[in-house]
Amino acid sequence: MAARRLLIVMLILLGVSTLAAALIPQRTLRDGNRTQSTTLSTTTTATAPEPPPGRSLRAKIVVGGRQVPIVASPLCAERKPRCEPLHVGDQLTLTVYSSDPAQLDFPEFGQSGFAASGAPVYFQLLLDSPGGFGILFADPESVPACRHAVGHDSPCVAAKIVVLTAAAARKAIARPKAKRRARAGSGRS
Repeated sequence: MAARRLLIVMLILLGVSTLAAALIPQRTLRDGNRTQSTTLSTTTTATAPEPPPGRSLRAKIVVGGRQVPIVASPLCAERKPRCEPLHVGDQLTLTVYSSDPAQLDFPEFGQSGFAASGAPVYFQLLLDSPGGFGILFADPESVPACRHAVGHDSPCVAAKIVVLTAAAARKAIARPKAKRRARAGSGRS
């Protein structure tokens, strides 16, 4: 009998507390101190920069050869004056083939994978900071192109990615490199 009464009292208290929680406005529960939350929200709003518009891009490269491929502008097969470079905010799907089977590490983005000539590794990258980033061979001894670097305690770079700030990318587009022409003499001596 006492257990039944205790159970009924607990259910009534549970119902009353649920009703009270539903009737109290949510703002007073979250804010606690209005002046403090107002200054925090204005500070957060003022310091939060607007993210630059990003693009979804794809690029394919082959590593393990004599030259280190550099991914700077996957939009153009060859460098053109109006070819926009990679910039902060872009999303890049990088497909990497390797001439020799190799384990590849991308330490700046915390990704790694195994690549071969018929089985590429895919890196999904959100480019959120400018700079140059390197894809490294995890085991340089297994790659013929890197055997020279094994004894020097330096990592063997498979490929590089160059990311500009959005402002630097706009500036690069606005100022295409002028073609150099040989100066012709006027014919007078």
